[in-house]
Amino acid sequence: MSTPRRLTAALFTVLARTTLIASGIVLIAIGCSSNSATTTSSSSGSTGTTGSTGSTGSSTIPTTPSTWNGTGDGVWRRDANTIYGEAYTFDPCYAHQPGNGEYHYHENPVCLRYQLGDNITGTNVGTASATFTESTGTHTHSPILGWAFDGNPVYGPYGYSTCGTGAATSGVRRIESSYALRTDNTTTRTSLPAWAQTYQGITTLTSSQYGPAVSSTYPLGRYIEDYAYTAGSGDLDQFNGRFCPTPDFPNGVYAYYVTINANGTGAFPYYLGPDFANTVSGGNTTTITESTTTYYNNHALTGSASTTPGLASWLLTYTSQYAQILYDNNGSVAGPVTTWTNGTNAVSTATYADIQNIQYSTNYVYVKISDLASHIMGPWYLNQAKTQNFPNLPTNQNTYSKIPRTTATPSAYTATTGGSQGRWVNGVSMFNFLDFHSWSNSAQADQ
Repeated sequence: MSTPRRLTAALFTVLARTTLIASGIVLIAIGCSSNSATTTSSSSGSTGTTGSTGSTGSSTIPTTPSTWNGTGDGVWRRDANTIYGEAYTFDPCYAHQPGNGEYHYHENPVCLRYQLGDNITGTNVGTASATFTESTGTHTHSPILGWAFDGNPVYGPYGYSTCGTGAATSGVRRIESSYALRTDNTTTRTSLPAWAQTYQGITTLTSSQYGPAVSSTYPLGRYIEDYAYTAGSGDLDQFNGRFCPTPDFPNGVYAYYVTINANGTGAFPYYLGPDFANTVSGGNTTTITESTTTYYNNHALTGSASTTPGLASWLLTYTSQYAQILYDNNGSVAGPVTTWTNGTNAVSTATYADIQNIQYSTNYVYVKISDLASHIMGPWYLNQAKTQNFPNLPTNQNTYSKIPRTTATPSAYTATTGGSQGRWVNGVSMFNFLDFHSWSNSAQADQ
């Protein structure tokens, strides 16, 4: 099996983003919940590192409603993407952090993909005008970019054209989501798409549950319920995954994919669908209570390099580098710096980036993370004019993420809602498409 590609270049800086903001959009300042999945002990259940079978790819919509713990009515929930929801607050890597400092991406992790050489180019990287563009021409199969807490890998946007016999020689192309903007309710928001009805446990809306009429202020696509799932319309199922051979799993693996549009912008649901495909037995933990073998520690392997994707895929190139951020100093970008403070968000001592320790047992891989990326993080703002600084800065989470090594078929599906849903291979947290604000019918505004 081939192992994921790794660049050996020194730490690069990312200082700007392509503006994707539509005019006339109302922004609510601080969004994401930090309700990460947390465990304190290991369980015997497990979920995919060594040739997992994953989901069957069924088109059946899961039937276990999610639990909403955001603000507003929770019926028309704002999409935390680079255009509508929390767009101004993202740094050039499409990432930010809630009040607890848990740095995370919501969609296409461009800076991580740039580090891994995943069919993306950078212009003026290391300057305030840096931008990232999808490569044209022939593409290579994307590497594993992360692992979800049900044990399934997350690949970048490019995969084999077909998944049957001869997949490896079928060519590589952009893998497409089976979600798209609805063709009904294009002027009003009076009904939910089928997937959202079961996701929320609501079949028919009352007038008090209606959303805002579609307008320039509340355009189609502002809320996740503006998207419909149509089985077979794209390459991926309702979980945003498929079973297919990959360079890491030549016999096939069920995996999620980062989804983007032809122009490189994120395509809903970005990488994880509304529900996990398999049993969620992973999560974040501060303790390891089972016997493990150490694979990586203190910036070095403890033995030979593994060809097992669940160990080989973690980004270990930059682990001896300190995390750095850019910040705004009276209207101009300053930094990068290795220590910072802003209220309770502080890194007072230079902290190593990415992955610092990897241990594994029969059922799980444990990855010690700071949640601070090796690419430059920041700056962050609250408005398009960049005159209001975002109040939160990233902090050292100092925790383990527990990733199942095999997958299990769930008795009931688990919604991907609330905080960390897995880990990218640089240790950064993987959030889903929600920013935890939604439409309030009584207030006639997002709350």
